[in-house]
Amino acid sequence: MFKFSTFKFTQAKVNFAKLSAIGLCSFAIAFNATAADLEVTWQDPDEYTDIKEGQTSTKSGFREHVFSTFEEFLTHRAAKLPEDQTLKLTVTDLDLAGETRFNFDEIRVIKPTYIPRMKFSYQLLGQAGNELSAGEEHLKSMAMTTTYITKPSEDQFEYEFDMLNRWFKKTFPDTDF
Repeated sequence: MFKFSTFKFTQAKVNFAKLSAIGLCSFAIAFNATAADLEVTWQDPDEYTDIKEGQTSTKSGFREHVFSTFEEFLTHRAAKLPEDQTLKLTVTDLDLAGETRFNFDEIRVIKPTYIPRMKFSYQLLGQAGNELSAGEEHLKSMAMTTTYITKPSEDQFEYEFDMLNRWFKKTFPDTDF
């Protein structure tokens, strides 16, 4: 009886592993099948209101961190658009929430007076390259009501991503964001 139970448990483990692998592959295929392409252009970043380096990183290193974090976030949002579409964004200005201050450590002070702003143009293209929608956006989030201090390594783009989430929901209302 003990050996039979062990055999059944081992067999169940193998079957579960096979089912899990099949399920993960199916999920990956389904996820990719519904994802639109995303193209982000960061136009003239030296002219942006707020992409400043701190003492702990170079300007190019901080810029790379900000841009890659935003692109990762935007990729997740674009994944909810139909697969045969392409979302093109050209960012012309970025002003992050808060302001950077330096003492012995670099910190970003977040207050309602230091709201995030973002200017960009967008195009949503269909499969044949036809324009489905387009526009120019000047987003700002006046909804900040708390004050706190964050270090650059922490999740520091909460307000910016909330602002972009609201834009996605308003601009693409037929998509479940």
